[in-house]
Amino acid sequence: MKTSRRQVIGVGLSLPFAATLAGRGQAVAKETASDEHAAAQGARIGDDLAKYASFGIMRSGKPGDLGAAKWISGRLSAAGFAVDRLPVPVPYFDATKSAVTVGDQAIEVAPQPVVVSTGPNGISSHAVLVRDKYDARHAKDRIAFVVLPFGRHAAIFSPAILSLLNAAVDAGAKAVVMVTTGPTGLVTALNTRLKPMAPVPIALMAPRDLPVIARAIADGRRVTLTVAGAAQKLETTSLVATRKAGKHWLAFSTPRSGWYTCVGERGPGTAIFLEMCAWAAKRFPKLSLFAINSGGHELDFVGMHAALKKGPPPTDTLIWTHLGAGLATRDLLEIGARKITMLPTADPERVMMASRPLMENVTKAFNGISGYERPIPAISGAGDLSTIIGLGYEKAFAGLGVHRWCHTPEDSLDKVDARLVLPVLEAHKAVVEQVVREAGLL
Repeated sequence: MKTSRRQVIGVGLSLPFAATLAGRGQAVAKETASDEHAAAQGARIGDDLAKYASFGIMRSGKPGDLGAAKWISGRLSAAGFAVDRLPVPVPYFDATKSAVTVGDQAIEVAPQPVVVSTGPNGISSHAVLVRDKYDARHAKDRIAFVVLPFGRHAAIFSPAILSLLNAAVDAGAKAVVMVTTGPTGLVTALNTRLKPMAPVPIALMAPRDLPVIARAIADGRRVTLTVAGAAQKLETTSLVATRKAGKHWLAFSTPRSGWYTCVGERGPGTAIFLEMCAWAAKRFPKLSLFAINSGGHELDFVGMHAALKKGPPPTDTLIWTHLGAGLATRDLLEIGARKITMLPTADPERVMMASRPLMENVTKAFNGISGYERPIPAISGAGDLSTIIGLGYEKAFAGLGVHRWCHTPEDSLDKVDARLVLPVLEAHKAVVEQVVREAGLL
């Protein structure tokens, strides 16, 4: 029988060399499969970011929030979770007018929940600028325009903001307008408690509108603040999902709601949450899973607090993964006041927080990811992690970022990129997998 050239070459290969080629072939196949997996995962994340954005305004109890809850519930069910809906009542103010008027010029402002109304006729008075506690002494019987220091503001109860607010109110201000000085020049919404933060009306104003007020004060002109409308009660929902298997639990959580479209704030966390729940259901068939997707986040974290009561026993919970705000949003190149172009890199103003028993694992997993390289202990009041740890969950971690468009109307789909979310997702998975391995359950 005639031997073909291919057969001769094949027979001539040494066994070690043949094994090497086979190994290389397996490595190439593995790398190709890995690339295909990453591409598919990236496509899913991109689709989920777009889907989240499609719901529009994510204010608790409004159609966008409720629509997103229905979508997320369906995804959790498809991953094998039993999903319960926990109703959460939240306050809402349907504003008919919200403005500061100087002569015939009206400046739009945002009512600060929980709203104290001025009534339809508003409050007319001279005004004062309050930049520090010294200025606040002059706020008696005036409308105090509290000018916040430049920053990425997120909550009215943060010490720097609350101290200025209280100083103006204690001095006898008739009303307070907080100028949310930040990188966008827009109104920045502020997370709040479930009751009014002061006995007087409070509104938020964009820093770009401050010159009009400054001129009115310099000229001794009166201004009118009107915050009129009707207070209502809405109902949001927190999703509480379980997949029961063995004694040991893995827990996952993320907030869903916010003031505006919240795509950069909540989109990456939502996409990672969905990926991790589906991944954990397949990866750890013998472990029980628990997940929370909460509404009411902007209102004193009320939806998460209600759902945490349903959590698994802390002593049986291997790790709690909380997906916080601004996990992976795009950065911006700017020179002075000029915004040049959106960047393909992530905004580094983000931090990873972890309980002390988990610090080493988190540090290793997030090494090289900007902003996350040096995890810190949980900060009380900064998201939900400190509450989770306080309930006895010894191994818990969470990322938190306040990107430049956070809590503004410009937090839209163009602020995110699935390619920036992927490495953050993989680092979260690596932490969970290592903890399960250390427990001898993998």
